Amino acid sequence: MTIPTLDQTEGIWIERTSNQGNHYIQEVFPQESRSDQAHRANCDMLIRRGSLQPEYADHLLPTQRGRNQAQRYHRVHV
Repeated sequence: MTIPTLDQTEGIWIERTSNQGNHYIQEVFPQESRSDQAHRANCDMLIRRGSLQPEYADHLLPTQRGRNQAQRYHRVHV
């Protein structure tokens, strides 16, 4: 298995969410497969990059954020 790139994870996010609304990461990548686990790890990096932002403002810099399973996220173009 090849490790998905951030761009691939972001593309799948867009495809699965129709790039609309807020979604739980674990619902977008629900499988326990290595692939979905890698995509969930990539989501952590997308959060820190600012490409995935939490539904409710937390007033943190993207680099200070970590994934919160109780939080929904939406994609923004950076």
